[in-house]
Amino acid sequence: MNHTNSARDDRAWLVRSLTTLVMLPLLFMDFVSIGLSPMATDSCGPDHCSQALNNALMAAPILWLTAVVLLIVSWVLPSRTRFSPARTTTAVLSLGAGLLTFAVLANLPNG
Repeated sequence: MNHTNSARDDRAWLVRSLTTLVMLPLLFMDFVSIGLSPMATDSCGPDHCSQALNNALMAAPILWLTAVVLLIVSWVLPSRTRFSPARTTTAVLSLGAGLLTFAVLANLPNG
């Protein structure tokens, strides 16, 4: 058995912690924006808005939840050397999903 892959990774907390420090304020801003985003339908009414606006309003919460789940997965993965690529990947994907959520909500199409 290869003991280098099963060894404890002393730097496992680094990527997790840095990602969490960036993600918590971002996820909070995204969450507030998701709560306020239905006001984008005020001018067109919920039944007469463009499909692009409706798609963006449906995608944002899904992206936000994806970011949260990926951040949690990065913390749940074991602190072993062999899981280092998976921890880094989930942390980066979490950040990407959080930023994409912000981009979707900041650029909502007209109703």
